[in-house]
Amino acid sequence: MIRLLVICLLTLLSPLAHAALEASVDRTRLIEGESVELTLETPAVGRLSELDLSPLGEHFEIQRSRQLSLVSKVDGRTTPVTRWVITLRPLRTGFLVVPPVHLGQSSSQPISLHVLSATQAAADQGAQLAPVFIDSEVDIENPYVQAQVLLTLRIYHSVSLFDDSSLSGLEIPGARVESLGRPRNFERVINGVRHGVIEVRYAIYPQHSGELEIPSQLFSATALQPGTGRSSARSGRVVQVRSPSITLQVRPIPADYPADAPWIPARSLTLTQTWQPDPGIDLFSGEPLTRTLILAADGLTAAQLPALQSLNPDTDNDNQLRQYADQPQLHTDYSDQGARGIRHDSAALVALEEGSYTLPALRVHWWNTLEDRLETATLDSVVLNVSRDTDFGSASPPVNYAAEEPALLWPWQLACALLGLALAVSLYFLYRARQALAEYQLTETEEQFDDQEQGNPLADLQAACRTNRPAEARKALELWARQQHSEGLIGLSHNHLELEEALDDLNACLFGRARHQWRGKPLWRAVRMVIQSQRREAEEESTPKLESLYPEV
Repeated sequence: MIRLLVICLLTLLSPLAHAALEASVDRTRLIEGESVELTLETPAVGRLSELDLSPLGEHFEIQRSRQLSLVSKVDGRTTPVTRWVITLRPLRTGFLVVPPVHLGQSSSQPISLHVLSATQAAADQGAQLAPVFIDSEVDIENPYVQAQVLLTLRIYHSVSLFDDSSLSGLEIPGARVESLGRPRNFERVINGVRHGVIEVRYAIYPQHSGELEIPSQLFSATALQPGTGRSSARSGRVVQVRSPSITLQVRPIPADYPADAPWIPARSLTLTQTWQPDPGIDLFSGEPLTRTLILAADGLTAAQLPALQSLNPDTDNDNQLRQYADQPQLHTDYSDQGARGIRHDSAALVALEEGSYTLPALRVHWWNTLEDRLETATLDSVVLNVSRDTDFGSASPPVNYAAEEPALLWPWQLACALLGLALAVSLYFLYRARQALAEYQLTETEEQFDDQEQGNPLADLQAACRTNRPAEARKALELWARQQHSEGLIGLSHNHLELEEALDDLNACLFGRARHQWRGKPLWRAVRMVIQSQRREAEEESTPKLESLYPEV
């Protein structure tokens, strides 16, 4: 009888025991900026019951709350269950307690949480088991000024993320920041848990010595959460994590670095050269020789590399060897290892007289940041042997012929002299006739161009011809010829004889041994003739042709 009463009493108290409000969290250890989900569940609640969440507002921010009505099946018994899922964000770091939440006369149990700061999370291996965390590192903490520092950010996530993830931009006062390509995605297993990794790399160039702080970056994303039940849709929660800040101790330029040399802090550096044509072959006076100096450095951009010259205008004052430098070509390649800058400096060397010319040796001082020492890249001096065009004939040994009776040569010599004189006179009158004809055909009014217009090579050419400046005239003529013909100046001069003659005279004054002063009027006259010829061709093409009176059958 007593046993029966005990069984009945337990049966009556069983619903009351199950009516308690059960509380749980998805994790008890998290990093500042992250959110935690509090789940409250009870089997005995009416639709009019209200959950009191006011105790949570002291230490947490309630970001989201939703209520679910579920059916639980345990040991073959089906029981209705009401569940609340509340998203909380801690307001401070340290140890926090989720206070009891009241539902009518029922209340949940308190739960302890440990919220780590970004610095504690970077040093705590246990914090890396969070669903989403971020790590940052640099390859060197005490770089030299203007030297490259590689910053690597890795975002680890053991849960799926939506495509709305974002990372705050990196801006550092007193430093130049370069992004090293797009983010890289891969996977890594940590403590037996597979994590997705998003890796972002930056190249940082401090501009001043002393302390330099790399600020923390904020990563925001929406973490995917599996739904409860077969018909429940998947949802997401916002996750924000922040990387730890890093302080660099930037060192100044070493005292033993040469004071008159440009500061080049690089991981590696190479100095090479190319020639066109080969300087070892026979060179003639007036013939241009192109030398290209190539400077490549790992850890620097092309803009940080100094300019190189074959001849120093301050010390090499030999007027018989001239240097005409081209625009430098700068190119920077970015990879996971940082920047690689490449600089090409090309110049045309022209010897005006025969003889032997020595190009001085080139030395580039640079600081090896890997070995922390001064190094020098060098190119040996080069000797150029220049001869005249007619010297090759005098180099052949003399030929001895057998002695014979002298022939009577003066009649033939006199006839050749008279014939040459007649030919010269004919050519002179022909040249004067062509000049007169050209001046008769061309109008004396010159085309007017806007000298202030930028990028007008024809106006620059007209101004250079008026002031008799051959170097500027040659440069403007090449730019204008590229606009008129696909093959540039060579193709345009082949189609117009007047322009070819004027170009030969200009080249003789620039690169040859012409003693007379160059006059720009013949060149401008030839250019005007080319322009008028092109206009006539355009008018002929635009003039419509009359149709035939007799139709074709």
